[in-house]
Amino acid sequence: MSNFTSLKENWFSDGWIDYELKKYTLLAYLKHVDEFFQDTKVYPFLSDLITHYNNLVLYKTKKQDFESRLKKEIKGIDLKKMKIYFEKNEISSKALDEVLKIIQFAKKEIKKSINQGEEIYDHLSSKMSFDTVGLIPFYNKEGYIIISRDNDCISRVYEYNYSIIQHENDIFYNLKTKKIGLEFNNITTSPTSIKLNLIKHFKNLPNPATYQLHSYLNVSLEHSIIPIAKRWLLKEIATAA
Repeated sequence: MSNFTSLKENWFSDGWIDYELKKYTLLAYLKHVDEFFQDTKVYPFLSDLITHYNNLVLYKTKKQDFESRLKKEIKGIDLKKMKIYFEKNEISSKALDEVLKIIQFAKKEIKKSINQGEEIYDHLSSKMSFDTVGLIPFYNKEGYIIISRDNDCISRVYEYNYSIIQHENDIFYNLKTKKIGLEFNNITTSPTSIKLNLIKHFKNLPNPATYQLHSYLNVSLEHSIIPIAKRWLLKEIATAA
């Protein structure tokens, strides 16, 4: 994998802080992202871009805290008051200015790429249909989602499991999916009959919540259809809760 296919979380302030170097690193990464988007693939790079953009915004809001943690030279020590006095390190100050310059450039370029990714996402979403299969039970935190595409001979079925993770003061919504080995012919099998087959084969879910997503575009399952399906499913479950 190329060094430019991903960026560290703190890429803009990590290692040698040089505007031209960081600019080159970012543009090489965004070039790879653009090639990915041109292939009508949106994930994982759309999520990554949003995370990087939010990190840049967060950095600016935490600038003072970051600056206070930069290395400073000791100006003096007051033994009576048990205090250490520091003077501002000129090198650190210059580095901080360079980081802010990098951030200004990066925010603008990453935002352009996010807009491009969101346009592709919206286009793909408009070419998909999402629906329930039969009645959805009160408990819908686990179940199945049937995924199909135009020109595909088979429908693929994924078991899903929804959970809520609380970390300190933050709450995260997690959706895990696992492909089921059974595949069904698109022409001869309806979503309802697929659901009945699943109930027959898997006794642990006698009345499973079942959804269907169909893509009218034959785009990547891994990088476009399944991530969009998971996002819609998360929204559906959260709305019903």
